[in-house]
Amino acid sequence: MKRMVSLLLILALIVSLSAVASVSGAEAVVIGDADGDGEVTILDATRIQRHLSDIGEPIREPYLKAAVVSGDVELSIVDVTLIQRLLAGIIDRFPAEETTPATQPSADTLVVVFSRTGNTKPLAQYAADYLNADFFEIEAAVPYTDADIAYYTDCRADREQRDPDARPAIAGAVAQMDSYQTVVIAYPIWHGQAPKIIYTFLESYDFTGKTIIPFCTSASSPLGTSASNLHALAPNAVWKDGRRFAAGTSQAVIEAWLGSMGY
Repeated sequence: MKRMVSLLLILALIVSLSAVASVSGAEAVVIGDADGDGEVTILDATRIQRHLSDIGEPIREPYLKAAVVSGDVELSIVDVTLIQRLLAGIIDRFPAEETTPATQPSADTLVVVFSRTGNTKPLAQYAADYLNADFFEIEAAVPYTDADIAYYTDCRADREQRDPDARPAIAGAVAQMDSYQTVVIAYPIWHGQAPKIIYTFLESYDFTGKTIIPFCTSASSPLGTSASNLHALAPNAVWKDGRRFAAGTSQAVIEAWLGSMGY
C-alpha cells in the first residue's frame, strides 16, 4: 500500500513538472519564430509571407505575436524584411527587442525629432536643452537609405509621400507618454509635407490635452500646410503655430522663437 502511494506521488510530481515545463516553454517563445521551431530562419520569413497572402494555415498565438519583430501593432511585410536583414547580418537585433528604460521622465516636456540627413536633429537638441526637456529620436524600423530619399526617382520617399495611407513603422517607443504635457515635434520637409513617419508617431499615442509645437527644416520649402495637415492626427491636442528653419540655424534663434511663445 505504501509502495502504491509512493508511486502515485512520483507520477503526480512528474505531471506537475511537465506542466511547469510546458508553461515555461510557452513564455519563452523566440521573437521572430513564426513557425514554432524554436529558432529564427528564412522559413519564418516565408511563413509570414504565406500568412499575409492567406496561403495555408494562418499563424496563431503565441507565434503570431512573436512574428511582429518590428514592434508595430500588427504583422506586415516589414517583419519579413527585418528577418531577412537579421539573417544577412545587416542588423543584430529586431526593433521589438529594443528596450526603453522604465524610468520616470525628468521633465514634463518632450522633444521629438525625425532627422534622416542630420539637419533637423541639432535644432531639436537646442530646443530640448532650452526647455530642459526629454529627447526622443524617431528611427524607422526599416532605415531610410540614400536611395530611399533620392526624390523624383520613384524612390521610397516619393511613394510614401503620395500615398495617404502610408505609415512607416517606428523602431522603439516613448516611455510613459502620459507624463508629458508639451511635445515639440521637429521634422524635415519631404515633398512639401512632414514625412509619413511623423503621421505614424502621432497616431501611436493619445495627445488629448497636450500642447504640440511643430517645426520643420528645409533648404527652401516653406512650412506650408505641413503642420496643419498633422492636426487631424491629434485633434484633441492644443496645436501651436509651427515655423520653418533652415539647416544650420543657431541655438539663439531657436531659443528666441520658443521664448516668443512664453517658454
